[in-house]
Amino acid sequence: MPRKVICLILLLLLIAGSAAADRRVFVTAETTRYLEDGVILFEGGVEIRYEEMIINALEGEYLEEEEELTLEIDVVAVQDKNQVKSQKMWMDLAEEYIIFSGGRVETLFYFEQEEGGEEMPVEMWSDTLEMWEQTGDILAKGDVEAFYDDMEMEADEVLIEEEKDLLTATGNVYVLRDDGSWFRAEKVEYNLEDGTLVAYKMESEFELRGSP
Repeated sequence: MPRKVICLILLLLLIAGSAAADRRVFVTAETTRYLEDGVILFEGGVEIRYEEMIINALEGEYLEEEEELTLEIDVVAVQDKNQVKSQKMWMDLAEEYIIFSGGRVETLFYFEQEEGGEEMPVEMWSDTLEMWEQTGDILAKGDVEAFYDDMEMEADEVLIEEEKDLLTATGNVYVLRDDGSWFRAEKVEYNLEDGTLVAYKMESEFELRGSP
């Protein structure tokens, strides 16, 4: 089999009912191995093009019966300007559900602050990242660090709901702003569009400055 075999895996990869019949997955790899029981292995220079997402990795495995795709080693997933880097990615193709894991997962997402306004990046690091392609929602879990505008946030979990432009952090939330102010809370809701923030069960310490 020649190098850089281009596999146009159409209905083979995505037979998940009539609603999914028109979807396409394009796979490029240096070596492609077709095994028994519908197992396909991809090795070297793996590139997956799925919907509007492009994913690169060094190794991959597709299980036809389960409709599961796994990519490993230096995984980089790009969709528009958004990007996720990890050492492993698992995807349920029927449900369009993705889990990134393996070491620290690095995530970069852009959100428009106001209609027609500037797009601001959200940078995150977490132990795992779950993504739902149909809604665009993402859930970061485990020692999450997030940076947005003038705010640095730490939490156990961070959920970003794309349609609501809402970031919700829960569990041991700590927020530090560029002006030095900080607070802790059990839960924080941050509107990515207008910059409003709501903190629940908050405690903070700050310095009162007298008049000159």
